[in-house]
Amino acid sequence: MQRGYEKNYRFLISRIIPRNLLSPSRQGSLRDALAGNNKVEMIREAYLSLEELTRLGAYRKDDVERSDSTVALSYLRVGHPTRITLEMTGDEWEIISGEKDRPVEGILPSVFAGIISSMALNDSPKTFSKRIEDLLALLRQINSTSKGHLILLQELPLDSGQGRDLIKFTSWSKLSTNRFYRSSMTSGLSHTFIRLSKNYRGNNLFPIREGTRSIVLVPLVSVDTKWGILEIHFLTEDALDRESFFNFYLLGQGIIRILENNRHLQKMVSVDRLTQVHNRNYYESQLPLEIERANRDRKNLAFLIMDIDDFKNVNDRYGHDVGDGVLRIIAQTVRSHLRKIDLLIRYGGEEFIALLPGAGREDAERTAERLREVVEHTAHTLEDGSKVHATISIGGCVYPDDAQNEIELFRVADKALYLSKRDGKNKVTFYESYDMK
Repeated sequence: MQRGYEKNYRFLISRIIPRNLLSPSRQGSLRDALAGNNKVEMIREAYLSLEELTRLGAYRKDDVERSDSTVALSYLRVGHPTRITLEMTGDEWEIISGEKDRPVEGILPSVFAGIISSMALNDSPKTFSKRIEDLLALLRQINSTSKGHLILLQELPLDSGQGRDLIKFTSWSKLSTNRFYRSSMTSGLSHTFIRLSKNYRGNNLFPIREGTRSIVLVPLVSVDTKWGILEIHFLTEDALDRESFFNFYLLGQGIIRILENNRHLQKMVSVDRLTQVHNRNYYESQLPLEIERANRDRKNLAFLIMDIDDFKNVNDRYGHDVGDGVLRIIAQTVRSHLRKIDLLIRYGGEEFIALLPGAGREDAERTAERLREVVEHTAHTLEDGSKVHATISIGGCVYPDDAQNEIELFRVADKALYLSKRDGKNKVTFYESYDMK
């Protein structure tokens, strides 16, 4: 093939390699590589596909060119002038050849299986923190001088122990401004090795301990999610062997798996089945994280409690099936009029809580009034075409201006809700110190 296409692996595996000659499993792997858009995986699948075609007699190996930094493998189509050359870096070849030509058993997969399979629906933040610590502790089995840290792009329910020293939370918008991390996340490589100079001044999120001579960054990226980076510090500047790099890659994959499983389990236990918004279990784990984020970013957190007015009358008059329908439509109406970053929780019965990160008093009052108004004009339609209308009363406050902790937030907003009910319902009331008596 023309050399201009040799590095375009997406074009190569989607258009050039004769996929119809490959086994069904190899065709499936090619589709997965295309969907994942990971350069190393596309190189790997191109290589394994050409190796399979060589065994079938459709291609033959022609040449291997190596230098200190690059490797080029050439294949000729039998009975046809087509030549395919795979060009890659030395690091990429170590990963590819390490899996094909020199299988590495690794020390980690069975340990991963034990950690992941023991995850349960009732895992506490303390339990989850312990799992993260167990995964990072495996680094010492790979290299005795290593110390691992995690940079994650989503908050997790961690215990206030060692886990918080090992993990930093940030956003992709912030991480992408740091060249040190951005290149690792976007290179498509399984890892980035950095040998530190004496005057190294990298903008790391974790402190560099005395004696650290090198760093490995392992991007944690799955098909549809950027999870973060595994950052490993070493007391040696020597290049690590291929087996170590492969095990670091496995460790990164294991961390991704446990994060994916945790997200799946959290969704199972944190969503109210009737209304499809978050439930009280999620509220109790997430509110501390939202307060911590507000403190860290020095921003407000608005807190709204909403209660459906006279909901008992709806159940008594129309039955609980209609009542469930009213709950669903109100929940989805409110959810559709909140921002993506806002959280809506069914706290219990006909009571909902909304958390509005970054919202100050004026924005929160405007949002609450909008929610009250759209619910007032929303109706649940019965089978005979008649409509059931309902209204909500709302009480609100803002952290940290009106309350300084979780208990105070709920107490103050609940008191404001009581005043909305007392003063005629279908009303919004926000905290005022003189009104709370």
